[in-house]
Amino acid sequence: MQDYIDVIPLVVMVVIFYLALFIPQSRKRKRHNKFISNIKVGDNVVTDTGIHGRVSSIKKDTVILVLKKGELEINMFNLSNKL
Repeated sequence: MQDYIDVIPLVVMVVIFYLALFIPQSRKRKRHNKFISNIKVGDNVVTDTGIHGRVSSIKKDTVILVLKKGELEINMFNLSNKL
C-alpha cells in the first residue's frame, strides 16, 4: 500500500503537466491549421518573423507574398495571422 501512495504525487504531476502544456498547444495548433486553410489570395498577412505582405498566389505548401520591393515565397505554416 505504501508503494502506491509514493506514486500518487508523480501521477498528479504528470496530469498537471499534461493539462498545462499539451492541451493549450493542441488548441493553438488547431487554430493555426484553421487559419492556414482559410487563407485566400489578396489577404494581408504577417509571417512569424514579422514580415507583412499580401498573398498573391497559393501553392500546395507555400504562398507567395507581395512586398514593397518584390515577392517572397515562404512556407505556408510560417504565417502567423491576418491583418
